Amino acid sequence: GAVAQYPVGWLADRIDRRQVLLLISALSVVICGLTAALTPSITTVFALSFFFGMVTLPVFSISAAHANDFATPDFIVELSAALMFLYALGAIVSPLLASSLMTLYGPGAMFLMIAAAHFVLVVFGLYRMTRRASPNAQAPYTYVPRTSFVLGWLLRRR
Repeated sequence: GAVAQYPVGWLADRIDRRQVLLLISALSVVICGLTAALTPSITTVFALSFFFGMVTLPVFSISAAHANDFATPDFIVELSAALMFLYALGAIVSPLLASSLMTLYGPGAMFLMIAAAHFVLVVFGLYRMTRRASPNAQAPYTYVPRTSFVLGWLLRRR
């Protein structure tokens, strides 16, 4: 996932972020489908998991950047809080659902569940692209590392 953050962010700065989200979500559907189909081979699963991380992990960052493109400056904090809440909710519900599906249908079911979620994202993205134009000016994508602002400020002072 970390390998793809910069190139995907760079691409999202140059073309419509929605198109980037559609591209990486469509790739996620394909990679998850292949992984589910090839689960008996652990080597193949590990190799595909690398690509799975490359296309799924940047989704939140690009989605947050896209949402911020439409937000007014006085609403960005509330928007970020709502996005983090939804992300946390998904982090709670998804493992419970995935484990239930894996118990019923086997290990490939987790990847099929993720593929289904990305398929819904693709369909929703295509629908929304017909309803709302892209923002005229979008701020450059910035990857925010997981560190405190104080630590970042202290390191920058050097």
